[in-house]
Amino acid sequence: MSSASDRPLSPLAALTAEDVRAYLLDHPDFFAENVDILEDIVPPESRQGEGIPDFQRYMVARLQDDFIALKGEHEDLIDLMQENLQRVNRINAAALTLMDVQGFDGLIHLIGHEFASLLDQEVVGFFLEAGGWLDIGDYNGLKVVAPGVVNRWLNGRDLVLEEVRVGQEDIYGDKFQHVRSQALIRLVIRDGLPHGMLALGHRDAMHYATGLATEQVEFLGGVVERCIRRVV
Repeated sequence: MSSASDRPLSPLAALTAEDVRAYLLDHPDFFAENVDILEDIVPPESRQGEGIPDFQRYMVARLQDDFIALKGEHEDLIDLMQENLQRVNRINAAALTLMDVQGFDGLIHLIGHEFASLLDQEVVGFFLEAGGWLDIGDYNGLKVVAPGVVNRWLNGRDLVLEEVRVGQEDIYGDKFQHVRSQALIRLVIRDGLPHGMLALGHRDAMHYATGLATEQVEFLGGVVERCIRRVV
C-alpha cells in the first residue's frame, strides 16, 4: 500500500504567489477574459501611513462593482428577451385563432371576449365607428361608437403605445382602473368604411411603455383588419 507521501501532488500545490504574480504580469488580459473571477477576488487591505491613496484596493473594488452591475444588466436583458418571446408567441396564437373563425359574429366574440385571455391582457376593447352599416351600440364584444371618436382616442395617430395612470372608462369599461399601459391600434377595414380601433390594456405600467411591442401589435392589427374584410 502506498503512503500519502508517495501520491502524486497536484500541479497547483507547487505554485507560489510569485508564480501567480509572474503569470498575471505575462498575461495582462487574463481578467478581461475571465471576468467572472473578479466577483470573488478579495481586494488588498488598505495601506495606512504611506502618504498615498490606496488606488490598488480602489481599482479592484471598482472592477467588482462594474462586474456585478454588468451581470445584473445581462440578467435583465435575458428576462426582457424571454418576456418578448412569450408576447410574440401569444400574438401568433391569437392570429392563428382569428384566421380559423368563421363569420362576423364569431369574429367579434373572439376579439371582444377571448382576446384578453389569449394575449394575457387585463382587458381588450374592440371598436368600429358608426356609418351606414352599423348603428351605435354594443354588439356582443364589438362597440360601435360615434364618428370621430376613434380619431380622438388616437389623437390622429395610427398607433399609440404608452403608460397611463389609469385607463379610460369609455374604452375599458368596468376594468379601466386596472389598466396601467395600453396599445391603441387603428383598424382600417377598407376605403369608404369608418375606421375602428383595437385597445389592449395591460396591468403592468411598463408592458407597452417601452415601445418594444410596436411591430407585434401592428402585426396583430393587420391580421384583425384582414379577418374583418373577409367576413363583411
